[in-house]
Amino acid sequence: MKKTKIYSIAAILGCGLMLTSCQDFLDPDNKSAGSDAASYFATEEGIQAAKAQAFYSLKANAVAFNLNCAGTDLYIPVRGKTPSEYDRYSVASNDQDAQDYYANCYQAIQYALYYAQVSGAGSVGDAEGRFLKDYNYYLLTQQFGGVPYVNRYVDNANRDYPKASLDSIYNVVEQDLEDIYNSNVLPEKDHNGNVSQQAVAALLAKFYLAHAWDLDTQLGNATQGTYTVKSTANFQKAAQWAKTAIAGTQLTQSFEQKWSPSNDGNEEQIWSIQYERSGWPGSSDGGHGLQNLFGNYYGEPKAVGQKNVGSQAQASSKAIYLWEPGDDRYEGTFMTKMYNYKDGEWGTTGYYAYYNAKTSDLAKMPYAYRYFPYYTTEAEVRADIAAHPEHYTQGDYHNTVEVYIVASPMRRMVLKADGTIGTNTTMQYDHTMNIVGSGPTVKKFDDAQTQQVDQNSKIDYRDIVVFDMSDLYLTVAEADLLAGNEAEALQYVNAVRNRSHAGNLASFGSYEPAYSVPGSFGNITPLDVILDERARELYGQQTRWVDLRRTKQLVRYNIAFNEFVSSVNDMEGVGGQIKWLRPIPQAAIDGNYSLSAADQNPGY
Repeated sequence: MKKTKIYSIAAILGCGLMLTSCQDFLDPDNKSAGSDAASYFATEEGIQAAKAQAFYSLKANAVAFNLNCAGTDLYIPVRGKTPSEYDRYSVASNDQDAQDYYANCYQAIQYALYYAQVSGAGSVGDAEGRFLKDYNYYLLTQQFGGVPYVNRYVDNANRDYPKASLDSIYNVVEQDLEDIYNSNVLPEKDHNGNVSQQAVAALLAKFYLAHAWDLDTQLGNATQGTYTVKSTANFQKAAQWAKTAIAGTQLTQSFEQKWSPSNDGNEEQIWSIQYERSGWPGSSDGGHGLQNLFGNYYGEPKAVGQKNVGSQAQASSKAIYLWEPGDDRYEGTFMTKMYNYKDGEWGTTGYYAYYNAKTSDLAKMPYAYRYFPYYTTEAEVRADIAAHPEHYTQGDYHNTVEVYIVASPMRRMVLKADGTIGTNTTMQYDHTMNIVGSGPTVKKFDDAQTQQVDQNSKIDYRDIVVFDMSDLYLTVAEADLLAGNEAEALQYVNAVRNRSHAGNLASFGSYEPAYSVPGSFGNITPLDVILDERARELYGQQTRWVDLRRTKQLVRYNIAFNEFVSSVNDMEGVGGQIKWLRPIPQAAIDGNYSLSAADQNPGY
């Protein structure tokens, strides 16, 4: 948790993947309050140390690209990178990413339960610990479905934890969260990483929405994404709890403001996983790598002064057409003006100059890369070059100036040092992605104080937002739509769109996407409108795979927009069953006496 020092606390032993003994839970280096761990954690200092470790454990799964983003309609690997097993739906039961995620969740659950236990029933710590436990069960259920349910701190070597049904987990966790909310021990709001009433309401909304989709709807045709609604009760509860979390908050700040590095903890950020550079022993390895994930490769930072991105998740040829003319979220999501670099002036020239340089300096600083959206004409680009020669003349800066119209096909202009156009080519979008710099990177997670190091992870100290306001607005819209309240659903969609000047929709049927819709996809439905809105608003926030799985659109969207999936057969596994969920790790089955091969998810 932010600003909480935990460096004198040793790592938790044991729990995690196998759900084995956690008797030796924490071993404090500073035992001034007593001679053993039990005595130490009975003190206020010990309780705060347990809290710090419980919150710190959230970081293990804070960035899980393969599980949350790969194998969807929005992201593609570039520059010759081989698609992952998640892109191709060829994940096996021994997959390391799934195993780590599963183990990290259970370890975090044990941290949370211990924090609740040492805090005492009815306390703030008890409420926070239970919330953290419930949050990790949300992560587990959305990825793995039904899993073993443990609601007490494990202090023995028991390995008998049977798989609980999804229904039973949803019911018990929803009741627990409602009890926490009704206890009124938590603050109404908190933007510093602590748990609040608002965060509890947001998690309840997420649980009820998932509950409704998983258990109150019936899949029709997977390739067509059809379904029937058997009951609307849980959809109604999801909408109500989301409205409780929103608490009348209006979306008044601009999208750019919302994601500014200087605006962490703003009122739209309901609950975040917090990071703190100050005091970390070695500031290049205590953060995360979210700012380094989404985009192309722009060269080594020490040489070219640009942000280091690993070519893992460039926008797909569908994604680049999501943002309509006038929608502020295109500029708020992508770094469309990457400034040129002057050797030795890291941070005030180059990529991070956008945040750190004086406005007067930026006005005359040349670009390294300039990205225009798909609806820009070549004539408009040429006019911009003529009107602003200071941005397109390289001068004594390091990088050759390159200009792109991000469309399919892609227009690429490489300028001469004097600002005149040298090469001017058009290429198919996917082919262009093999060229260094040929596509914008996501800037929503940028840390303006990033060091100039050649690595792709743990150099970003921005807080990672788990629940934010616009997400909850769209949760209301989705829940209302499925509950039969289409008019109100549209109101919440328009509230999100209008904040970013995307334009008011007169009806769901009036929405016309700019991307090409293949015949296999069928007609655009109101649910598709909401999913597109979630893609625009939450791009890069690691929600897409869960969004598509939850809404039963996973197969339909992958066939239409994932170049590595051509039919439902590509998403099927053992017995011809569709891989709607991740595999229960084989190591977890082998290490749990109450699990067997029969408990494995379909397709594995």
